[in-house]
Amino acid sequence: SPDAAPPGEVPAHGAAVRTQRPAPRRVGGRRSLTIYDVAARLEHRLYMADPTRASIHDGCQLAIRYGLSGVVARPESVAMVGAQLAGTAVGVVTVPGWRDDDVEPLATRALHAEARRLSAEGATDLAMLATGQRLAVDGARRFADEVADLVEAMHACGTRVRVVLDTDGLTADATVTVCELLGSTGAWLVQGGSWRETARTGLSRLQVMRAALPDWVRLKWTYPVRSLDSMMICIAEGVDVFNGDPESILKDAARRVDLCPLVVPVRELDY
Repeated sequence: SPDAAPPGEVPAHGAAVRTQRPAPRRVGGRRSLTIYDVAARLEHRLYMADPTRASIHDGCQLAIRYGLSGVVARPESVAMVGAQLAGTAVGVVTVPGWRDDDVEPLATRALHAEARRLSAEGATDLAMLATGQRLAVDGARRFADEVADLVEAMHACGTRVRVVLDTDGLTADATVTVCELLGSTGAWLVQGGSWRETARTGLSRLQVMRAALPDWVRLKWTYPVRSLDSMMICIAEGVDVFNGDPESILKDAARRVDLCPLVVPVRELDY
């Protein structure tokens, strides 16, 4: 799509929101990444710190300095974050209904009203939370319809919609079914895993999701990636966007590109 935003950028208001993957660079027949490509796959979690004016300013400046894909903030911080990032390529991600440590279910009218408010305050990316309880209604079709409705409502203002899928407790078959439904909603990204400290979705489940989602739908792993090596393997498996410690990962990437290209490994050859 000629209107698609480059990695790490947010489409202008009114632009199409379908996002293509970047064309890979090749080194000896293999994909390679620059440090900027790595940064464009990372999102910074501003909600991990107290949402003070100072912490928000510092987090936003970090995202701008490194050229991160976006920052993830609570709804009450969006106006301040949006003001800090206005005019930059760094996106503002939030979740309507996010209150304290939980996300409350919102009726369609309330969901759309909050979504419009958050978009006006600077949110460029709104997430809908897909829990087992919500997916159990009508075989997840009602939830998929709600996602599609929000995508349509937000299209006019250029705000993208993603889905955060709680994969804990879902079988592989159920994960495939849900991803196939979500792939037709217009959501630009599906995020898999768990945000609970006691649970973790392994790479095998992300592989299932990647295979079930259309190629143009990007995939994010909820669990923070711990190293550049792990990130590169996940990229090889089709994961596009990550949580993690941007400074640590990008420092490692900068050190390595001084020696050789960052080459994406090949399954069954390199790992």
